[in-house]
Amino acid sequence: MSSIIYPLTIKYLENFTDDTGLFQHAKYSIPDRHQGYATDDNARALVVVSKYYDLTKSEVAVKLARVYLSFLHYMKREDGLFYNKLSYDRCRKWEISEDCYGRVLWGLASLYSSKMSESLRLLADELFRDALRAISKINSLRGMALVIVGLYSYYKHTKDDFILDLITEFAWRIVDLYNDFADKNWKWFEDILTYENARIPEALYLAYKVTNERSFLEVAEESFNFLCRVTIINDVFYPIGNKGWYKKNGERAYYDQQPIEAGSMTEAALTAFNVTGNIYYIKVAKIAFEWYFGRNSKSVKIYDEESGGCYDGITPQGLNRNQGAEATLSYLLARLKFEELELQRARPTITLPTRPILH
Repeated sequence: MSSIIYPLTIKYLENFTDDTGLFQHAKYSIPDRHQGYATDDNARALVVVSKYYDLTKSEVAVKLARVYLSFLHYMKREDGLFYNKLSYDRCRKWEISEDCYGRVLWGLASLYSSKMSESLRLLADELFRDALRAISKINSLRGMALVIVGLYSYYKHTKDDFILDLITEFAWRIVDLYNDFADKNWKWFEDILTYENARIPEALYLAYKVTNERSFLEVAEESFNFLCRVTIINDVFYPIGNKGWYKKNGERAYYDQQPIEAGSMTEAALTAFNVTGNIYYIKVAKIAFEWYFGRNSKSVKIYDEESGGCYDGITPQGLNRNQGAEATLSYLLARLKFEELELQRARPTITLPTRPILH
């Protein structure tokens, strides 16, 4: 990794995790216990610490992985799905989310394919396999994309033909949606751009990587380049705002801007480069990642080097100064993607921002 003023650290996760799990929300930089925990966040945190351990052999990462894995085990339902919300007093579990299910598969697969101890990996494998009983219930677009990301992580380690068949099935379902909605000017999978958009073409890039099905690559390329045209303006990343989104033939919302968009855009761009070798995607990844460091519509720094966390986003008035779990996890996942590509030596040197970029 090239020189960077902010070292890779998981101190935010360490400070925002108790013996139950990672807190979901914060008041400024303090965990908000009123809001309890989310399986979504603990699953993504498991991805982070699994990758971080493989890079550093950190015992802190092992300690956190045990907490997050135990949390996922506790939130599993009898039908193979997972409750997404847990109250701070641990007395109430509620909400089922298809996105959550996909992220759980990703978290478990990341741990299973990591270099952590066999005891942790065995439980991750058991939970992953058991969760597959519910996979036919996943029908939402982003749920299917996240499922592919999780299945891909597992398949890389196991080369299991059953997993490959599932990846292929879900990828074709996403391509079918694209064929239903895309036209000459609107290259997308539905008639609206909402949240974590880049994860969808990324899933198709990954599906192509293990199947060599050309249709997956073609749709990934068309949809991701459409997303780049919509969200990159004068080399600045403008994620779709969550106050109205962007409906086909309508006006796009520019606020509020969420860190998950910059993170997923960075990851998708680096995946696109890894699959295609197209250097343009390195530029896209840098533009999206630098959003965290001040290269954004308000010239405000999202990453907080003191806490190791990220602010929750950008409003029309400026910075949302709370530091919830999702914001920081999105940054860490993107940062770790850069680290992985550096280790693979499959790309030219990428210079990450060495100071906040203001303009």
